[in-house]
Amino acid sequence: MRAVFTALPAKQSLQAQYLKALGEWPDLDQPKTFNERVQALKLAPRNPLLPLLADKVRVKDWVAERVGRDVVIPTLWSGKVLPAQVPCAAPFVVKANHSSGWNAFIRTYDDATWQQLRVTSKTWLENDWYPFLHEWWYNEIDRLLLIEPMIGENLNDYKFFCFNGQVRAVQVDAGRFTDHRRSFYDRDWQQMPFSLAHDQIEGEMPAPRHLARMIELVEELSSGFAFARIDFYDLEAGPMFGEITFAPGAGLERFSPSSADRMMGDWWAESEQRLSSSRPGDLSIAV
Repeated sequence: MRAVFTALPAKQSLQAQYLKALGEWPDLDQPKTFNERVQALKLAPRNPLLPLLADKVRVKDWVAERVGRDVVIPTLWSGKVLPAQVPCAAPFVVKANHSSGWNAFIRTYDDATWQQLRVTSKTWLENDWYPFLHEWWYNEIDRLLLIEPMIGENLNDYKFFCFNGQVRAVQVDAGRFTDHRRSFYDRDWQQMPFSLAHDQIEGEMPAPRHLARMIELVEELSSGFAFARIDFYDLEAGPMFGEITFAPGAGLERFSPSSADRMMGDWWAESEQRLSSSRPGDLSIAV
């Protein structure tokens, strides 16, 4: 199916993938739901900011300029080929800067494992990020490997759904490597009555320690974007930036009930309208 999706023209490919994943034919000319809007974004005139903000190396400077270097995980090393000898002390994480999930966690040093990772990471840079998904911005990034310190184990990743500088929902994932569950909360940390692709987390999920500060940070970073999902970790010392995403789940994950998909689509439309009225004729960053 991936070969078929890759061979089709972009619009027809996305429509077919949407039908397969969600059981509906999407309206990409007049998108209404959140998932339809994600697909429409992939087909929209290309915003040159997207490759910068999706780049796991370059985005750090962009974030630091706007909200300060203290929330940015430092890059210990970056380059095209991992060196023959480990360049820093474990534990650390090796990542490709143009992808999601192409990474390796090094908790203790083992030379055989390191040499195998040198081979594996080379393939990361040789491969496009799934072109059939048409998230074109990932494949316009100058590909690099990077190493970051490991900032914790089994950390919650708080994913803020922002619409022109306003947090409307916060996604929290738990048990990602065992029994993956996911819940949504509003900015006041009241659980929202819907799920996305996974069952809701059982029991009460306490608010992160630095919720107010994270909201302040993501609203500053997302100002001017009709939609952006901005991820942070909540460390004891304070919030730490994760990434910026414009196409969560590639726009192919199912909301339950489906009314939540339309609700988020409405938030996106309202955000676009506010941007349009505040910047007549300029929607250069209204993604």
